[in-house]
Amino acid sequence: MQKDIKIIISGLDYAGKTSSLIALREKYNFEEKVKNIKPTIKIEYNSFNFLNEYEINLWDMGGQEKYRNIYIDKPEYFTDTNYFYYYIDIQDGQRTQDSLTYLNQLLEILKNIKYSNEVIICFHKYDPKVRKNKEVLDRVRNLKKQIQENNYFKFKFYRTSIFDISSLSKAISYSLNTLIDLSMLRLTMEGLIRKFNGNYIILYTNAGIILIDLYKEVLDSIQYNEKVRQNINKDLVLIQKLQDSNVNFTDRVDYNEDETEFLKKYEIGSKVLFLKVNTPPLNDEEIDLMKSNLTTFQKDIEKIFEN
Repeated sequence: MQKDIKIIISGLDYAGKTSSLIALREKYNFEEKVKNIKPTIKIEYNSFNFLNEYEINLWDMGGQEKYRNIYIDKPEYFTDTNYFYYYIDIQDGQRTQDSLTYLNQLLEILKNIKYSNEVIICFHKYDPKVRKNKEVLDRVRNLKKQIQENNYFKFKFYRTSIFDISSLSKAISYSLNTLIDLSMLRLTMEGLIRKFNGNYIILYTNAGIILIDLYKEVLDSIQYNEKVRQNINKDLVLIQKLQDSNVNFTDRVDYNEDETEFLKKYEIGSKVLFLKVNTPPLNDEEIDLMKSNLTTFQKDIEKIFEN
């Protein structure tokens, strides 16, 4: 029997909560759906299956003032919350204080109901066009400092954007990854990335949730992180398109001038996972060895996920 997990997504109206959930679900061609989206009326409920073991119930809480007042007056809305996300529109400097005030009101409720997990803060609308904007960057730093003045909770911070699906996936993946012990798989993946001097290795669910991601340490981290971000976005779109078109897919190898990329699909019972490995250019012998290792990895996954 699947276990229900309740995740609350909160924040002011126009913070981008609903559009984020649409972008995370659709992954591509979602722009028209979010262009003229209206503020959520009260609460919008969504759910999805996670590894056929958990039913993830997302409570997208409308952020208009009349609804915020209802939530504050009725703390029972937050009962049995497993994970709490709070969105702040970092491009809207005029409402920063309003957002902090509302966050503090909700934190008081969470404290009273003895919520014990981390509070996940999404500095949202961290779009490519503002990533080097000094005013926005200062705002993010100041917000983080003020939020951390609350000593009761631990906080996890993400900078997210619908134009960067990888940022949304990493944010939601953070909480879901606490539900299952993947330490043995992580060790195996660490061995793979060392063996082939890999750039990065990522294990995805078929819904695009990142279960494990490991990266090579580099000197030019800004350029490297940007390239990885772009590649993850491509992976997420490809995986979604494979699902949407019902393509009979098992694996693929892409050869580029400066890298070799492997993507392999694993089916463990009713669970579907994808492993992406990015390495420097490999010769034919090394590619065959990598394929053999990826085939063997199936057994490691089975040990974790087979009932």
